[in-house]
Amino acid sequence: MKVSLLRHGKTMADDIYRGHTDVALSADGLAQMQQSFAGFSLPVDYLVSSPLCRCAEFANSIEPKTQLDERLKEISFGDWDGKLRADIWRADPEAVSAFWNNPMESSAPNGETVSQLQTRVMEALHEHVKLAIAQKSEHLLLVTHGGVIRAILGAILHMDAKGMFNVNLPYASVACLKVASFDNESGQPDYHLSLDFSS
Repeated sequence: MKVSLLRHGKTMADDIYRGHTDVALSADGLAQMQQSFAGFSLPVDYLVSSPLCRCAEFANSIEPKTQLDERLKEISFGDWDGKLRADIWRADPEAVSAFWNNPMESSAPNGETVSQLQTRVMEALHEHVKLAIAQKSEHLLLVTHGGVIRAILGAILHMDAKGMFNVNLPYASVACLKVASFDNESGQPDYHLSLDFSS
């Protein structure tokens, strides 16, 4: 089975901490996502999306009854959410530096750490992979955010935060995972996720 992680396209507000702020896709962003989706070699037979409109709008355009999963939202930037990045840097450079220097354990005020993000998104990913396997799906598509995709790749590849933020994920980019299903030592169904460069 294949898992595709599709990042949303360009939005109407790229100069803010978007996080949980529900900003819409731009027309270019929607076109970017349509182009990425058209390039899939395997039809999508299991689709789930972040509920934020920059993801859900596209997901609903290809499957009107798309599953929306709150756990696939972008990282919460708390008090910084929806505010201009430049304004936050000017107002509280120490807090911004603390976050970017140690994002696994530091957060924006009232926001979440990358560790918390990683815990919730990996829980969602594993749940959907198990359901997709049970349904004999061949291609699971998650429509989500750059931070979510970095968190997933970081967990699978055992990367630290600096490594995660060194992954370039342009708008509407796709990261692919391969799911290898097998029976474990107890004879129970199990699987392994790996980064897939074959598609």
